[in-house]
Order: sequence, then structure tokens, then C-alpha cells
Amino acid sequence: MLSVAAGGRISADRSPVVVRVDGSAESIVTVVGLALTGADLLLIEEESSYLADPGSALRRLAPSTVVGPPATAPDVPDPSTYLTYEECRGEFRRLAAGRDGEILQMTSGSTGEPRVVRQPLRHVLRGARAYGDVLRLGPGDTLLTAVPAAHSFGLVGGLMASLVSGAGLWALPRFGLRPLLEGLDAGATVLLGTPLVYELLIRVLRTRNRPPALRVALSSGGPLAPTVAAEAASGLGVPVRQIYGSTETGLIAVQPGHTEAWPANAVGVAAPGVGLRVEPPGGEGELLVRTPTLLSGYAAEPGGPPLTEDGFYRTGDVARIDADGRVFLIGRKSTFVNVGGRKVNPRRIERILAEHPAVREVYVHGVAAPGAEEHMEAVVVPDPGTTVADLARFCRTRGLLPYEVPHRFHVVDRLPRTSMGKVDRRRVRAATAGTATDAATGPTTSVPAAQGRTTEPSGSEDQDHE
Repeated sequence: MLSVAAGGRISADRSPVVVRVDGSAESIVTVVGLALTGADLLLIEEESSYLADPGSALRRLAPSTVVGPPATAPDVPDPSTYLTYEECRGEFRRLAAGRDGEILQMTSGSTGEPRVVRQPLRHVLRGARAYGDVLRLGPGDTLLTAVPAAHSFGLVGGLMASLVSGAGLWALPRFGLRPLLEGLDAGATVLLGTPLVYELLIRVLRTRNRPPALRVALSSGGPLAPTVAAEAASGLGVPVRQIYGSTETGLIAVQPGHTEAWPANAVGVAAPGVGLRVEPPGGEGELLVRTPTLLSGYAAEPGGPPLTEDGFYRTGDVARIDADGRVFLIGRKSTFVNVGGRKVNPRRIERILAEHPAVREVYVHGVAAPGAEEHMEAVVVPDPGTTVADLARFCRTRGLLPYEVPHRFHVVDRLPRTSMGKVDRRRVRAATAGTATDAATGPTTSVPAAQGRTTEPSGSEDQDHE
């Protein structure tokens, strides 16, 4: 158990200490210092609504203390439980490590309400060593993390991997292209980013005359478009390697550094110590994994981790594994849309719509229809003058069957995203639910996402959606 001197403000019980990690040096030191004391740490981003939400999984844990920068203190339900980073450093000097603490992290909530994943600190460090082995990290490296340290990729692949390997760490308190370029110019050798980071980065790399000193560029958090990967590789001077993992499992697959050409949709081969299989075997099916860094369970939920009898975790992702061990992700099992009894992969429809030259962003999902069926709906950010009829026609010219073409199109001026660059699916659905239906024979007009406008092909166009 933890010991606290008289007057100490961090509890010695097992309630977690919440740390709002803003990416500053002070927040990084706080995370490392508290981890060394054996405290259970629940890491969240500085701008997080979980503390203010009484129904959130975080609030149900009744955290004993919240630590963060002074500016966020008013957001805490009980200000008496709040410590600044500086105040917390005085606390953990008095704490004595007596056990292996846990690192707790929020899931993205992409398939439901966010949950709190529990991981022993030793698992997090084991995962960090796996990154170090895969990337061959050493004291001569500097990791530039353009992802939040409160998330698994930034925490394990960035912060903890730098600690166990002796590499330097360049963290970004706020994401921006200027500080990102400063890190590259300062000699960073490893870059951790999301597909959105690389998409933004290539816009400025086009104007630079020399590539940075990078030897490794990693992308995680979603599919990396081949065109973005190719242009980013040209500007950075190294291939952008995709990795695949989750908060529950840690690192699952990685693209080997010696392989330059990589098939589309392949996220890599199994990372060291990882077992993979697909059910049912022999083709596409749900991907099951067994990693050295599996979760201990979900906080505030009874029972151990949701594993099969032989210790595999069901990812919920549909995949196939080829004869060379390469993992191809097809989509989420839970995101397939049932249209007239046929299963449609919305990620595939997104990919096809994204190939339309006037579509800047797109998100496709299913919406309940009468009975047990669903309709396909697309939320798009188009160029001015683009009509929904144009988009529906484009889908058909690309070979989509009538039931695969979105039944409705919501036109917005932007897609809300999380800090990891992923589309915030819950906010998209909330913003477009119940919006008015307009005829779409003329040009579309972008409106704020919070006031999404639904458009639907009319007349003969509409027949193709029945």
C-alpha cells in the first residue's frame, strides 16, 4: 500500500489519481513520478468532459485526487481534490512505492460508451520495450510524439518507450504544424502521428527543400490513405509505417522496417510475442489476438478481462491474414450495416466516396429503419457546387450496387474529430440526427456540423436507393 505523510493530499487507498496530461514537461514528470510511487493513475487529456459528466465511467470510479495545470481546476466537481502539477510533485516525494500500480485509460468509445481499461504498470513497460525492440530505439534517438500522451500510442510508444530505451522525448503541449516542424528540425529520429497528422504535414513538406533526420515514421489511429503515405514518405525521406493496436491489447501488428512496398489495407505482421487468429478460419472473420500486454479488465466492472478460454481477446475487427502473415483489416464487426439482409461495410463506401475529387471528408454509418433493417447514410464535406445527385451517381459509376449507395447524405462544413484525429462518431450522429430532409437536385451548401442538413436524391435518383 502507499504511505502518505501527515497532511498529504493523495489518498493511500486504491482509488485512482486522475492526471490531466497536457503534453507539457510538467505533466510528463508528474505521470512518471506518480507511476514510480505505485499509485493507480487514470490518464485523460487536459480538455476532457469526463470529469464533468456524472454518468461517465471515470466519475463512477470516484477518484481520490485530480492533478493537472492550474487553469483546469474550476472544471473539477470537488476543487478540494485538485492538485496542480507543482503541488503534486511535493506529494509524491512523500510517497513510498509498495506495489505495482496500474495505468488506467479511457477507450475511444467508438462502439459504445467509453470504458476504463486497467493495465498493470509492468504491462505498460513491457509494451514500451516491444516498441523499443521493433524500432531499435537507443540513446541516440529522439521520439517526436504528435499524439496525446494520455492515449496508448503516445503513452506506451512515445513516453514509456523513450524511458526504457534511453531515447529523448519531444512532446507537443498543443498540436500545431509549427512546433511539429521545430521538433523535426531539432533532429527527431522517430515520429509518432495519426493519419490526420501526416495529411496536414504534407502540405508544408512540399515547400521544404530538405527532408528531416527521421529514420522512422509511424502512423496509428486509423487507415492511412496510400496517396498520403506516398507524399509524406517523399517529404520525410522515410516510409510511413502503419501500426495496429488498441488500448486493451497494446501493440498487435507493425509493418517491418525493411519492407518498403506494402499492400493496401495491410496493417503489418504480428508484433513480437503476439498470437493472431481469425474466426471462422480460412478467410475473413473476427480477429482474435493474444498479446503480452493484455488488459487486466475494465475498471468498475466485475470479472476479469473478456478473454476466450485459451486467452485470446476478441478485437471486434473483421480481418484476414494471408500466407505471409500480413494482417488486412476489413472493418469493425459491429459497424457492418444490415441493408435488406445484406451486410455492407461502411468503411469501403467511405473509401469510394473519398475518391470523388470534390469530397474533402466523409463518414458513412448505418441508421435504424423500420423493422430490423438499416439505411446507409453518408456525412460529407464537399466542395461548393457539388450536388448529392453527383455523389450518388459517382457511387454507381464505381460499381456499387443499389443497396450499397447511401440512402441519405448529410452535408456539413467539417467532421468533428477526436484529439487522435479519428472521426468523433457520437458527435457526428448527434449532430445529424433528426435534421430536415431537402431535395438535392441543386448545389449543396455546407453548414456547421452542429446544424447538419440532410439531403436525399430525389426523382429517378431516389429509385436507386430503394
